[in-house]
Amino acid sequence: MKEIVGVIDTIAVPAPKVWEVIAAIGGVDKWASMITSCRVEGGGPGAKRFCTMADGTNLEEVVEEVDHGAMRFRYRIVRGLPVESYQGTIEIRAAGNGHSEITWYSAYAASEEIAKEFHQMLRGMLPGLIKGLEHYCRN
Repeated sequence: MKEIVGVIDTIAVPAPKVWEVIAAIGGVDKWASMITSCRVEGGGPGAKRFCTMADGTNLEEVVEEVDHGAMRFRYRIVRGLPVESYQGTIEIRAAGNGHSEITWYSAYAASEEIAKEFHQMLRGMLPGLIKGLEHYCRN
């Protein structure tokens, strides 16, 4: 079963500042409360990111795209989730008055029994990630 979950939110941080944090690839543990450590091997597309979650889950990610012109970041999580073919995309747009519009969506394949629970987990988690990003960028 193919699933897509997305969130759009506006935060009070200029788009270039938000993009600087996202495009750096690493440091996710500084703004995502559920990530306790993050290390990166390589740079740009093809880089690998290894994150440990607060519950001990280890994620392995591969960076697919870092498009500075479009302010779009795409990544795949290749290990650590109960779903397959997970791809995340973060897009940042200037929203005027020093604000940014953040679009974060995830696409993945999951069995029927996992799909609903995973979908609900992402619907709860993505807005929190965006708020964590806003808080980090403002400090």
